[in-house]
Amino acid sequence: MRPDYTLSVWPEGFPPEKAEEQELIVHIHFDAKYKVEGFTEIIGGDQVDHDKEKEEQRFGTYQRADLLKMHAYKDAIRRTGGAYVIYPGYDSGDLMRGFHEIIPGLGAFAVRPSQIDDGTEYLKVFIIKVVNHFLNRASQRDRMTYRIYDIHKDKNGFDVKELIPEYDDQKRALPPADIFVLIGYYKNETHYEWIKKNGIYNFRVNSVRGSIRLTPEAAGALYLILHTEGSLKSGDIWRIVEKGPRVFSKIEMIKKGYKNPSSNNYLVYKIEKCRYDDFGDALWDISELEGYKGGRSSGLPLAVPLADLMKVKIKDK
Repeated sequence: MRPDYTLSVWPEGFPPEKAEEQELIVHIHFDAKYKVEGFTEIIGGDQVDHDKEKEEQRFGTYQRADLLKMHAYKDAIRRTGGAYVIYPGYDSGDLMRGFHEIIPGLGAFAVRPSQIDDGTEYLKVFIIKVVNHFLNRASQRDRMTYRIYDIHKDKNGFDVKELIPEYDDQKRALPPADIFVLIGYYKNETHYEWIKKNGIYNFRVNSVRGSIRLTPEAAGALYLILHTEGSLKSGDIWRIVEKGPRVFSKIEMIKKGYKNPSSNNYLVYKIEKCRYDDFGDALWDISELEGYKGGRSSGLPLAVPLADLMKVKIKDK
């Protein structure tokens, strides 16, 4: 499967091999089809004789197959951004006149032999617009290709077939690799009762050992698992119900009834107990998590992807 012409676009400073590897290159394919005289021969008119189509397919004269071939290029050749037929017609397109868009990324250009009006100016306009599109770093295509690269750069996959939330407020949930869970420690039963009563959990914010580092993963976490001394197997999972934590001063913590605050400031997450149908009776072995430190460091805060958490699931309670 080889198109007649392929236009490949990638950023300056990247060799094409690296651009391919990092999903930075995009290929746009063109096939010249000069056996047709008009665009309707490619896509068909309003009235399609299906018996005639089958007959033309049998004898190899079926022109609409050219368009199907563009679909094949787009589906079969990786990093293809578009596939287009070039034919010798005079049809005018939509906004671009010579560019006939059938579905996004597929279409045809009318280009014909002529010393006055050969149609190539519209093809040139299209290519310039394509280049300008690639200069837009905020495009959906740029975001999508980055995500493709980010996902496939890690060769180590992991199956998650356990019960986890499939949606959030009637919206599709993030994949488990993109959902972060905080591992939090509570000092004693009094501290735990305070957490339940107020519906909040606090991390120290200072330079002292045991304070939390406000990484993007910690700030954007959606769940919290609580454990205490001598209890590293926990199913006590809570949902973080606000976008990001708030900062409470020592005085605010005292007003909330917090006993003997040792830090001047705290990072506070608003939480609520997860529903049973979120995770069922799941139980996780926190000590098996990557990044967990035992001994005196067992109470240090930790943020892990939900996918990694599911790797250390022991069983249902």
